Amino acid sequence: MKKLLTPLMAFALAIVFTACQTAPSSSVLSSPAPSESSQLSSAVEEGAAASSQLAEPSEAPAESSAVEGSSETGENSGVLIAYFSWTENAVLEEGVDAMTSPSVSDPGNVQQLAGWIQEETGGELFEIAPATPYTEDYNTLLDVAQQEQADNARPELASQVENWDSYSTVFVGYPDWWSDAPMLIYSFLEFYDWEGKTLIPFCTSGGSGFGRSLDNLPASAPGATILEGFHVNGSSVDGAAENVAAWLDGLGL
Repeated sequence: MKKLLTPLMAFALAIVFTACQTAPSSSVLSSPAPSESSQLSSAVEEGAAASSQLAEPSEAPAESSAVEGSSETGENSGVLIAYFSWTENAVLEEGVDAMTSPSVSDPGNVQQLAGWIQEETGGELFEIAPATPYTEDYNTLLDVAQQEQADNARPELASQVENWDSYSTVFVGYPDWWSDAPMLIYSFLEFYDWEGKTLIPFCTSGGSGFGRSLDNLPASAPGATILEGFHVNGSSVDGAAENVAAWLDGLGL
């Protein structure tokens, strides 16, 4: 009997030992499942975050458009105020009567008018300057101006207008020199294509008004529509601001 019980007990112990080994094995295999689920959830969250970051730059073009729009509104109004004024450091000699002299206006007078026109119209200012500056000596300047007229000269320009085609209305200002515009003005006019543009002259003088310049402008600016100009005596420029404004209002620009 003892011999029979001994194998049976050994068999029972083997079954118990096998069951104990199987249970831990199942626990080890099931543990990765939660870890994989957690990793997958984390990956989805990271993917959503990445998607959100990619969406943010889509707002950038709107910001870029705003910048471009503001730059466009800063462009000029299509009005150019081109002027020639005797050098600022040129001073009339003592005893010279600007009212009776066949001369130039006081330095800066045309520039002053150009500034008022710019304030009223919002246009762009452009100084018409000779490649070789005129003399500061008044008497010498008279001789130079007279000789240029006699030669029908076209002095070389120091610079040109950029984006000429963008302007539809061009004011041209100058002093009266020997009852005409300085020859430099004709150099300026003849350099550009005036077809379809509006030309508006303004002038200062010692008493001769526009002189012959109004008759000469059309030949040097063919194709331009020339409107009524503005003239003021050189000695009256300081008080001419209101007259300039009234003249511009009358043009209906």
